[in-house]
Amino acid sequence: MKRSLQVAAFAIAALAIGAPRAVRAQETKASFTVDAEKAKVGQKLFNTRSCYVCHTVGKGKLAGPDLAGVMDRRDMEWLHKWLSNTSDMLASDTIAQRLLKENRNMKMPNVKLTDAEIDAVLNFIAQESQKVKK
Repeated sequence: MKRSLQVAAFAIAALAIGAPRAVRAQETKASFTVDAEKAKVGQKLFNTRSCYVCHTVGKGKLAGPDLAGVMDRRDMEWLHKWLSNTSDMLASDTIAQRLLKENRNMKMPNVKLTDAEIDAVLNFIAQESQKVKK
């Protein structure tokens, strides 16, 4: 009986800790609005940093995954971490590790984006994803 109470308490604590993160992720996904000026900068970065060599947005998988709808699959915090330090994410994040396996162990290089540049690229990807959905 005591053991089952401990398990129940642990489950409730896990839900209490995880639920706010899930709510934040949903809010982030639902509340994102594309900034056209940032998207324009993001498009330039996507091209000059050669993201297009491995990724498309709505045109199929290349060496890396198609990025159409990525903001529906991942929350902004995760995407920022991924784009700012891919190596750390691959070392510690199970989603990143799974993606690596799914993409034939091809590691994404660190493209050394600032926070503002990451924001711009995400605006571009979101803008292009909206075009694919139409």
